[in-house]
Amino acid sequence: MKATIRSIAAAAGVSRGTVDRVLNNRPHVDPEVRQRVLRIAAEQGYRHLEETSDAALRIGVLIARWEDLYFTEQTRIGVQRALRRLERQNVELVVEEMNSRSNEEYIRRCESMREAGVDGLVLNPPNNLLMRTEFERLLAGGMQIVTYNSRLDGVDYLCHVGQDLEQSGRIAAGLMLRVLHGQGRILIVTGNMEFTSHRRRVDGFCALLRERGFPDERYDIAASYEQVGLTAELVAKAIEKHADLRGIYMATESVRGCMEALDGCRPRDRQRIHVVCNDLTPLNRRLLRAERLDFVIDQDFPSQVCEAILTLEEKLVRGRSPRTVVEHVSTSVITPEMV
Repeated sequence: MKATIRSIAAAAGVSRGTVDRVLNNRPHVDPEVRQRVLRIAAEQGYRHLEETSDAALRIGVLIARWEDLYFTEQTRIGVQRALRRLERQNVELVVEEMNSRSNEEYIRRCESMREAGVDGLVLNPPNNLLMRTEFERLLAGGMQIVTYNSRLDGVDYLCHVGQDLEQSGRIAAGLMLRVLHGQGRILIVTGNMEFTSHRRRVDGFCALLRERGFPDERYDIAASYEQVGLTAELVAKAIEKHADLRGIYMATESVRGCMEALDGCRPRDRQRIHVVCNDLTPLNRRLLRAERLDFVIDQDFPSQVCEAILTLEEKLVRGRSPRTVVEHVSTSVITPEMV
């Protein structure tokens, strides 16, 4: 019988991924296991060139848990799309759902994926020193990494797939200026500035305000860390402090908190406050229909996840590197009339 990765794995008592790592001289395999696999491969008469169609590559995918589970579900949809595209390929997706988006859990999950012998990782990491250090450790060990939605700065990994975040912020600012006609004050509510998607949207929004001559002293930035309660508190304080507040840009997911604050305004404070936000979540769809939101800047979240997985598969299976280190998906503007 012809020796295959499957037959070697069965005889050695290890996974096909581990056998593939040994036969391709990849790191992170116990020395004793490596010697056992090599011995069994030799005993079975394995020939590497004849086995290319049986290669078992493993891609690890981390699904973070957002406070708004819409984004977790959109990630799952992206994974399912990728699975359908890969159903005829000999690639295994090792998918783990996280319980949070904490640095500690990201690092623990990355390490467990590495120990499980995956050849590459797809994830949405916070952009901070701890994760940069973890990425550098993984890359030094031969891991291939593609990120989606949130990009890690200062680390030379394979590719990032996501929305053009600065452009998204600029679009939001342009829409806001059109409805304000140059009048009033703007509050920008962001989440955690460690996440690229939050920081770069704010950067783009503020850049366009400055280009259009909107005074710096007439807008404020408040960090809500994606907490609905804190968002409601920050918006309520801004309404109370600034009688001329006319626009709110929600660069984070906690739109519910913004609406709670607007609902709680005293009658004398109920001036028209225009709200622009991101992502066509079920809540934002309802708010658009009720004309409580002026615009939603939407991104194709499942496509980010799917394309990140397929980009990594192209590199691992076919050796094809992406054309650019950053690949953008489409951005859409949704109005009340469209829903």
